[in-house]
Parts: sequence; structure tokens; C-alpha cells
Amino acid sequence: MPPTRHSLAQVALFLAVMANAAGQSFLFVVLPPLGRRLGFTDIQAGTILSASALLLMIAAPAWGYLTERIGRRPVLVIALTGAMLAPLAFGFIVGRRLDGAMSGALALGLFLAARSAQTLLSAGLLPASQAYVADITAPEARAGGMGILGAAYGLGAIIGSALAWRIGGSDAVLAFLLVSGLAGLALASVALFAPEPRRHHAVAASPGADLNLSRIWPFFAITLVSISAYSIVQQVVALRLQDAFGFASDDSIAKAGLALMATALAMIVVQGGVLRVLALRPETLLGAGALLAAIALLLAALAQAYAELFGALVLLGVALGLMLPGNLAALSLRTGPGAQGKAAGFNVVGQGLGLAIGPLTGAALHQLSPQMPFLAATVLLAIAFALAVGASRRRRFSAIDEAARSGEA
Repeated sequence: MPPTRHSLAQVALFLAVMANAAGQSFLFVVLPPLGRRLGFTDIQAGTILSASALLLMIAAPAWGYLTERIGRRPVLVIALTGAMLAPLAFGFIVGRRLDGAMSGALALGLFLAARSAQTLLSAGLLPASQAYVADITAPEARAGGMGILGAAYGLGAIIGSALAWRIGGSDAVLAFLLVSGLAGLALASVALFAPEPRRHHAVAASPGADLNLSRIWPFFAITLVSISAYSIVQQVVALRLQDAFGFASDDSIAKAGLALMATALAMIVVQGGVLRVLALRPETLLGAGALLAAIALLLAALAQAYAELFGALVLLGVALGLMLPGNLAALSLRTGPGAQGKAAGFNVVGQGLGLAIGPLTGAALHQLSPQMPFLAATVLLAIAFALAVGASRRRRFSAIDEAARSGEA
């Protein structure tokens, strides 16, 4: 692929991940307090997010397999179509319910159905995007390539949080329309500027390459616990501001959106610039980020004022900016070229399970204490740190063994 087309494809992928993340971030921030206005209980709002996450676990591996069969580009197009249409449905449901033209039970059922359909269609976005990046980047540039996707996700999270901050509490219908428009722009960009990568064609003749799960399971587990922790936090920030700090419903949405926007901005700065300056091994980035994330979440649990919580969440963004690209790069580098889509799809299972665990866990723990969800997230990130240290040691011992065998030969 000539350099100019290569660059345009990266821009299209950036927009695709950004648009999808904006929709996810906005929904996570706005749904808990908006759900109360729609007549949903906190557990019902959490169920909408968790049930769709379970579908993600089923659909993502299938889409990952299909990226090896039909290619990266068709999967991206289908995923973005779902990301564009679902917010239109959400806006319609919210508008009808707030106007009194729809019952709470019907609104809940339709919202769950629309979210489920969105998940089934868009589940292939991350596997296809990660496999696409693996196809067009050399091994030594893999962490930087995954960092670009991470920066796109972070910018999308900022946009979604900003929409929640500025208009999510006052005009959620308009916000959903804007999210849909952003996904439509990304769809057009992929259709125009992201051809099927040539490196994929080179391995397409043998799409049956197997995954070596013994090599990648620690990174899958890290994905699971880290996404669980972050989705717990996303679910309960607005609720904590409302129930522990005394903010009104609209104010809690705005303040939570601002804090999570700052978190995502910190992620972008680290992924878009700091990673290139540090040039560290993926395992080093992963371990340092996990430890810093655990510290940040402990500080968030202990926060007694909005400013303290805000600062802890910004530190969490810095930590995730190191951790997430390191994890994706380590996973990709330990996967063969004919199984990149499968590995990415398998990894999304961890994300889906984390997204299923997080919202319900956060909502349930919040009923016990507003601090409990943050303490639980701290424990999860401590587990991620332990897994990262173990994976690094196993790789080092494996390299020593291989060198010894080579010497004997």
C-alpha cells in the first residue's frame, strides 16, 4: 500500500474507533442518571449495558474469525453501520418517553433491544481495526500503531463525555443524533479510504491459523480485569456525585462528563505523544500502567471532594494510556500473522465480559457505599499488575531457555 493510501487508511481507522468510542462513552455517562428520568431503576440501567456486553462476548470472536475469511474492510463497514443507526433509535425512544407517549416498560424493552442490535453489528469493529493495524505495521512499530487506536478511543471518550457534559442532561435526543452523525462520517471515511490491506491478502490463503492460547491468556485476563474496573468507574461516577457529593441529576451528568473527558484527554496525550518518546517494551508499559492505575483508583476511593476525584481520574487516564497499548501490542506480537483477527476477537471477549461485569457490579456496590465500587476497581487493577509481572517473567525465562537450546545445538 503506497504511503499516502496507508496514511489515509490510518485516518479512517482512527475515525472509526473514535466514533464508536464516543457513542459508548456517552451512553455509559448519561444512561445511569437519564435512566432514572425515564423510569428505569439503577439495576435496570446497568442491565442494559451488561446484557449487551454479554452479546459482545459472543459476537466479537465470530467477527474476528470473519476478518480472516472475508477481510478487514467489510467487517468495518458493517460495524459502523450499526454504530450509526443505534443512536437514532436511542434518541427516538428517549424523546417519546420524555414526551409521555411511551410507557416506561416499553421504553426499557426497546432500549435493550436497540442496544443489543447495536452490539451484534458493531462487535467486529475492534477485532477488524486491530487486525488491520497488525497487517500494516512492522513488529517494532506495533505498540505505536496500537497506541494510535488507543488515542482514537480516548478522543472518542472525550467527545462522548463532552456531549454528556454540555447537552446530555438537557437535550439527550440531540446528543444521540450527533453521535449518529459522527459514526456516519467514520463509515464514509472507511468506505472511501480504507482498502483491504495487502498484508492480509498474503496470509488469506491460510486463514485457519490457530491461536496459541498458552502465550496470550495473560493479556486476555488483563483485558478482562482492566475493562471491568474502568466500566465500574464509568457506571458510578455520576451516581457518586449525586448521592455522596450532593449534586443534582443534571449537574451530576455534567460534572461526571467533565471528569471522564479529562480522563480520556490524559489517555490521548500519553498514547499520542509520550509513548513515542519513551519507546519502552510493551511489557514495561503494561506493568507500569497497571500499577499506576491501581494507585489512581485507590485515591479515587478515598476522595472527599469533587476536585480530589477529578484529579484521581486524570491520573487513571495517564495510567491507562500506558497500560492499554502495551497490552494490545504484547498480545499482537505473540500472535502469528494468520491469526491476528482471531486474537483480537478473542481479546474482545475479555472486553465484553468486563463490560458485563462492570456496570452491574458498580450499581450493586454503590448501593452498599459510594466508595465500594472504586475499592473493587483498585483490587482488579492490582490483579492486572500481578499478571503483567508474571507475563514479563515468563517471556524472559522463555528467551533464556531458547538461547540455551541454541547454544547446545
